[in-house]
Parts: sequence; structure tokens; C-alpha cells
Amino acid sequence: MKTVLLISPSGARYFRRVKTTWQAVDQPEHNDRLWVIANLPEETLEALKLPALLGQDRSNYLTRRLATAFPRCQYRAATVLFGSPLKPSTAILTGFTTAEAVSSRIDKLDMTIAGVWGMSMLLTLMAKRLALKNVVLCIPVANYLRILVLKDGIPVVTRCIHRYSEDSDRENNGDASEILRTRQHIENRHIFEHDAIPPILYLGDATSIAVHINRAGLTLMPLPDAFAPGGEAAYLHPLFEFVVSSPAGQLAPIQLRARHVAENIRKIAYAGIAISLIAAVLFGQQDFRALIDLHNHESDLSDNQLLASTERERLTDRISQTGLDPALVRQATRFSDLEMAPAPTPEAILRLAASIISGMPQVRIRSLTYRFPKLGERYCQGHSVIALPLIDGSKPASSDDEPARHTELQFTILLTEKQAPAALIEIRKRITASIKANEGIQLMEDPAAFSLINTLKGGVGLDTTQADNLWCMSVPWKPVPAKELP
Repeated sequence: MKTVLLISPSGARYFRRVKTTWQAVDQPEHNDRLWVIANLPEETLEALKLPALLGQDRSNYLTRRLATAFPRCQYRAATVLFGSPLKPSTAILTGFTTAEAVSSRIDKLDMTIAGVWGMSMLLTLMAKRLALKNVVLCIPVANYLRILVLKDGIPVVTRCIHRYSEDSDRENNGDASEILRTRQHIENRHIFEHDAIPPILYLGDATSIAVHINRAGLTLMPLPDAFAPGGEAAYLHPLFEFVVSSPAGQLAPIQLRARHVAENIRKIAYAGIAISLIAAVLFGQQDFRALIDLHNHESDLSDNQLLASTERERLTDRISQTGLDPALVRQATRFSDLEMAPAPTPEAILRLAASIISGMPQVRIRSLTYRFPKLGERYCQGHSVIALPLIDGSKPASSDDEPARHTELQFTILLTEKQAPAALIEIRKRITASIKANEGIQLMEDPAAFSLINTLKGGVGLDTTQADNLWCMSVPWKPVPAKELP
């Protein structure tokens, strides 16, 4: 919860924000976030004209001026009050000449500290928000009175005075006496002339000082709504509401606020993540949905893999219960998938041969043999199967797949009637073309290849009447990728 620590020469008090009001508490809780207000006589303000510097030059200039103004205290800050980096502006150097009263209170606290602010700097910034240029701000806090004089919005005098005891004699009212003493000081220093003394804004019950202020010829301003009291904190309520917004003028060193800074960075990171997700949903719905689909698909694959592993273990237990070795059963299943299922059946071989000579009624199969050569064994009396080009765009077998297997098929034909040499050549060409029309078959012995030798008259070549009508080829098995094997 939000908690404010108010430090003054008379002691320290804690206030915690409960709903919309501030309530005094004895001690803060460990998970509270603490804002510290120091109302101490050691607070000093110094206005300076900042030259038109940019970037690191500006920072280095302010650092040197701060080190000169507050050489023995780390509680210091430079706040640009008016102007911009592109033109000369007004900065306020603020800090404590000594910080023992602050450090002795907060160094022992084990909680998140948002920062430390001086009372005068907070009042200056609040007056700037209300566009109060020339004014004497007075706020009584416990036994002390803070007086701040602003000229053109710039603090020129700040005092923290121990208040006199108020008695029934209003002529001796302590707050009024200090206000009049402050007026005398600013007149003597020619900060304001006698006839140009700014009005008094008293942030408290002004009933007891109104007569004295009016009798001295000063003007008492009505209390603005922004300074209206509230709850137990009374006139400190608007000051507490302002400080928890973490305005400029924070004095504490970074090591004291490390936890607070880290939490703010974490919130910014979370906000950035949320904005990125919203942008992804709004401007990249298709990609976002595709990402969700991929995630769901990955989850389904993981579930299926787990289910398959469970089923495999269950099947292994069932095989073991029958007295068989699960490894032997797995080996037999693998043999079936590699050597039996992919190989063409006798029926498929006969159907292939029948389809080759279909449409040629004068042709009969005279003899047909087929066998299953071993890996590396030659086909058709010395031929070897070569890798076919990727005519159909299919991918070659990867190194993880089993080597391609083939069946050797050879047959001869018988003609039902005697044919002329030219007709016989045409029959052979048709049979060869029919064989080559089957995908994956490699023709290794082809009698039609010898027919072209005797096409020229008078040439010397092989007699076609003496050539055997024998075709020999390799028929591929069904591919079985290794990843599908048990």
C-alpha cells in the first residue's frame, strides 16, 4: 500500500492511504511502498540560469553545480522549473546541507522506497501547477512552520521555524509574527518592494492570523480547492496526494531506490509484453492463429507420442506373458515389413505380364520366371539396377530409408502364326513400349533393340529370325521408410 513518511525536527510520522483518505499509523508494513517528505531547516533551494546545453553536456553541468552546492550530502537534485533544452532555462538546485535526520530514519527500513522530497520543492511544484507566480506559502506542520516565498514562480526564500506557543493574546500570535518577519526580510533584501508584497496563502486554519495579517496591510488569499483539507491528514492531504505521483525534485540516491526502480522497469516490461500481444492479435490475426495452431499441433504430437509409448509398453507386456521374446517378435515383424509385404506377389507378376501383351492377340507368353536377388546381386546375367532420374518429381530415398529392392522378371513370347520380319519388329517394339510405360521398371534385355541393325538393305548384322524373343527387367518393390518400421 502507499505510505508517506513525514520527517520534521520534532519527529517522524507515518500516513497510509486507505481508499481516498490518509490515516496515521504507528509503523509501515513490509510490503508498503514508501514516499518520504522531509520538512527540515537543512533544506536549501538555489535557482540558477541554465545555459542552452544538450545531452551529456547539460547533465555534466548540473552535476558539477550540485557537487559545489552540496559537497557533503548525497540527497540532492537539479530540477528544471521553466524553459526547454533549446533555450536558456531556470533550474532549481535542491538538497540538504546535512542529511542525518533523513538517513537515520530510512536506512534501517527494509521496504521499497519510492524517493525523498523536500517540503519546499513540493510546494514550489504545486504552486507551478496552480500558476501561482508571486505568493508567500505558509504551512504549519506539528510544532514548525514552513514559509516559502515565490517570485515569478521561483523560490527565493524558504524558512522552517519553530512555532511559538499560542495564547489568548492574538497580538502575540507566533505564525503571524514569523510571516511579518519574513516580509521585513524580503523588503530589506529588495526581493519585493513594500507596496508589492505578494499575498499570503496559509495552508491551515487561518482564523487566528487573519486579523494580524490584515492589520499589517497584507492580503490573505482564499484557499484554492487543490489545497483543500481531507481526512485525518487535514491540510497535508493534498501534499500527500501530490508526492505519491513521484514528481520532479526527488533527492535520494539510486541505491536507496533500487527496488522501486526495478519494480517500475518490470511493470514497463509487462506493459510492453501486453501491448505486443494485443498488437499481434489485432494486426497479425492470421499469424497469431497459425502460431496457436502450431502449438496445439505440437501438444497433439506429444500426446500421441506418449500414447504410442504407453501402447508399446503394454504390447510388450502382453507378448512377454505368452512366453515369447518381445525382441524376437519385433524382429519377425520387421522381416515381414521389409521382405514380404513390399515384394510383389505372384499374382501381381502375372498381372503385369498379362498387361504387357494385352491388345496383341497373336502373342502368348512362352516362358516366365522371376526371382528376388539379394542386395548387391546382379540382374539379368550381369546387369545392375541404377538410380532412375526424378522424372516424376519424387524425392530420392534418404540415408535413413532402407535400400531399394527389386524383383527380376524375364519372359519369352510365342507367336500363334508366322509373322513377316517387319511385323515381328513392330510386335517387339510394342511390347517394349508397354514395359517402359510401367513406372519404376528398368528394361535390361530388349530384343527390339537389335531390330534396328537390319533396317538398312545390304547391311551386315544380327539375323532377327534367330534372336530370342526374351525380355528381362527389374520390378521395384513398394518403398518402406525406416521410420515406419517397428
